[in-house]
Amino acid sequence: MIMPNLKADKVIFSILFLGFCFSWAGCGKQETAPAADNAEAYSALNTQRDFTLHDDNGKIFHLKDHRGQIVLLFFGYTTCPDVCPTTLSKLARVYALLGKKLRPHILTVFVTIDPRRDTPQKLKAYLKYFNINAIGLTGTKQQVDAVVHKYGASYERVESSSSALGYMFNHSDYIYLIDAHGKTSDLFHPEDTAEDMAKTIKGAYHG
Repeated sequence: MIMPNLKADKVIFSILFLGFCFSWAGCGKQETAPAADNAEAYSALNTQRDFTLHDDNGKIFHLKDHRGQIVLLFFGYTTCPDVCPTTLSKLARVYALLGKKLRPHILTVFVTIDPRRDTPQKLKAYLKYFNINAIGLTGTKQQVDAVVHKYGASYERVESSSSALGYMFNHSDYIYLIDAHGKTSDLFHPEDTAEDMAKTIKGAYHG
């Protein structure tokens, strides 16, 4: 019998509240990037890549420094009204299913597609809501775009004069599973359940 996770419930409540606030501020429902990028995203599978950005502690992040860990790579932004908080809340459930023993070996890497607004401090505060082992990454637009391109992801800025935020993004909603050797071994979609994701991650970890 699975006991209720009160801390997770508080997190989800906070995220739902934030989502309400963003919607009230004038953001409409966010759409994900067009399905045309599916083939490009899948081209990232079974390839070993590296990239360098700045993390939310102000340090240089090299993906290759995390060989031996499972990395869950996701592209998003902190003022995202729906896709990002939904995805990260699901990851909180995944981490709970993985348990304390495996949790330290799974790192979620959240790359902002909005480096203009998402400072390292903002990324750090945002990710704390979700109770997962996560790090936020940023850089110049050119640096971020280079990483987005490497993984066949996509995003587009949408101007909104009716929104207090001024603009939002349509973006890919995949989670890339990068194995202990640095290869992208799987691609999670929004319809994948936390249970299925946890099972796949356990199978990919051989520590």
